[in-house]
Amino acid sequence: MKIEEFVERATQLLPLGVALENDRIGIQIKTKKSNINKILLTYEITPEVVDEARMLQVDLLVSFHPLLYYPIDNISIDDRVGFLISELIKADISLVVFHTNFDAIRGGTSWLFAEKLGLKNIDILVKNEKFPEFGFGVVGEFDNYLDINTFLDKVQGVTSSPLRWCLGKDVKIKNVSLVAGSGISFVESALEIGADAFITADIKYHTFHKYSGKIMLVDPGHWEMEYLVPLGFKNLFERIFINQVELYVSKVYTNPVKYFVNENYNEIQKSKLLK
Repeated sequence: MKIEEFVERATQLLPLGVALENDRIGIQIKTKKSNINKILLTYEITPEVVDEARMLQVDLLVSFHPLLYYPIDNISIDDRVGFLISELIKADISLVVFHTNFDAIRGGTSWLFAEKLGLKNIDILVKNEKFPEFGFGVVGEFDNYLDINTFLDKVQGVTSSPLRWCLGKDVKIKNVSLVAGSGISFVESALEIGADAFITADIKYHTFHKYSGKIMLVDPGHWEMEYLVPLGFKNLFERIFINQVELYVSKVYTNPVKYFVNENYNEIQKSKLLK
């Protein structure tokens, strides 16, 4: 199929209109190759991912994180983005991005994390006003109340990363809201529905101060909350393109954040999470 047909059919379930304003999604690089037969699904683009795509001889990369996000004035191989653009074009590999439109669907980014965490009765945290079947973040609950250490152990079981967190108003956790990635702007919605805890990434120090004693905040890391996306892509596309394309999930560990905590957490993540 042509790349335009691939995007048209994929966006029937991943509508472009439900993405956040100014997100960079859709076709980002289109090469001269006319037909799409083999696709590599990745969290983001790195030189190692491009090498993997070459080795697999794919025609298309589908990435969650956009490669082209900010306007570029020139393309230089001395620049990370410019180098990756040039490498993909040389390899005749096109690039399509589904980012916050994948966040917004039922079964999308936050749902994947919530299901892995073991939450039940999952629903959308903040619904899209124009498209109420779509939205950002999720709410869910455990079967029983958990003490704080048990809850944190469950989160770490999903991420294999050190956790940054603060106490909320309760020492027992059952109702949980979460937004995978940088989602602290949704914390007030979690407060409004009475969540015991809110999980998201990239929380600032003073934000922990602001909500300490009001709601438990947990920050497991950005990559750690979104690494399940390529597998989510595969499950979705297998339903859309039954036996029409070959789908590969990238095995490259792209997390640039390293931890020094007397254990090599990055090696643990690589061995546990990318299976």
